[in-house]
Amino acid sequence: MADTVILSQGNTFACNFVWTPGTTGPANLTTTTITSTLEDKCGHSYEMTVTKALDGLSFIVSYPGDTSDWSLGLGKWDIKFVFPGPPSAVSRTEIFRVNVIESVTA
Repeated sequence: MADTVILSQGNTFACNFVWTPGTTGPANLTTTTITSTLEDKCGHSYEMTVTKALDGLSFIVSYPGDTSDWSLGLGKWDIKFVFPGPPSAVSRTEIFRVNVIESVTA
């Protein structure tokens, strides 16, 4: 089951993630390519900005634009990791749900 993020329409969108190295994966994400896209309830896609820490142990996914035009309701968001080889690159995607809600206070 995907985790759900709740966002008030018009708010800033940014999430910080920490990489915890496993026994078989990379020690950090310095050579890993990370991309991310959010698709709102009406199917509009928004490319996210991914900023990795210099040590490769954390990264921030953010949207540089205005979220006030994101459709209300449940959308989907993914983060794609491409780990370099050898022998070949390995791709993995984490999927989240984003519930865009109306702000109560103007």
